[in-house]
Amino acid sequence: MFTPPRELPDDLLRTVIAETWNLDPGGLDYLPLGFGSHHWKIGDAWFVTADDKPFDALASALSAVPPSVGIAPIGPLVAVGRWTVALYPYKTGETFEWGEFSSPEHRAQTLRMVREVHRSPFCQARFDTFQVPGRAATLAFTPGAGPFGARAADLLAHGQDKIKRLWVRYDHLVRDALNLRDRMVLTHGEPHPGNTMRTDDGWRLIDWDTALISHPERDLWLLGETEGTLPWLLDLYRLRRRLNDIAEEAKRFTMPHTGSEDDEFGWTILRDNVNDL
Repeated sequence: MFTPPRELPDDLLRTVIAETWNLDPGGLDYLPLGFGSHHWKIGDAWFVTADDKPFDALASALSAVPPSVGIAPIGPLVAVGRWTVALYPYKTGETFEWGEFSSPEHRAQTLRMVREVHRSPFCQARFDTFQVPGRAATLAFTPGAGPFGARAADLLAHGQDKIKRLWVRYDHLVRDALNLRDRMVLTHGEPHPGNTMRTDDGWRLIDWDTALISHPERDLWLLGETEGTLPWLLDLYRLRRRLNDIAEEAKRFTMPHTGSEDDEFGWTILRDNVNDL
């Protein structure tokens, strides 16, 4: 079970909910879901999220949610320390986990929604910059205090040559991709099974914090879809996912950490990705 962020104790969150959205937060319950963000529900009507992402970037992404296939936040977002808090209508239905699609229909419906996203207006979504936060930590790692710092240092040192070669290839692909801005569309960023729901209102894509204006391949590689794609762009986004996972978790372990469940999961991601290079 993931624990709520210390910057958002329940009393503070209740105050934010009451003052921002004029709701009674008396029935606030923490939901141990996901990784990297935190979730609560208020009765059976509302769903609250706290994301460790910059306010402006998250607000831009969430402004682009197409109502026909997504679930958009209600009213304003709120910055509380390093957390951005959003309120959503609480939806019930069938949910799924990361991994394989549950059926051919599931994949087909997800592809249909992704294609609809690609036809949607940009709104205020930001253009993809192809920057990978934490990149420096993969090339010059300084272990932070905690149970995984030294292990991460050994792991990254062992894979250093392969990691450097991948960054070189990534930079070459990005240079070519930036010459094809005319192909860019609104993209979700992570249309895997865990970010889909089958509700009473039909299929929905959820978790829009990764929405950007980018190439369609940013979504389609994850679906194994090749129709209408450029193979080298599929390679680019596939490679970026690998490098982003390594960089994000390397950065985590340059900082003090306690060995929490998030840390343990982050270590698994880092270890598996580096060992698979």
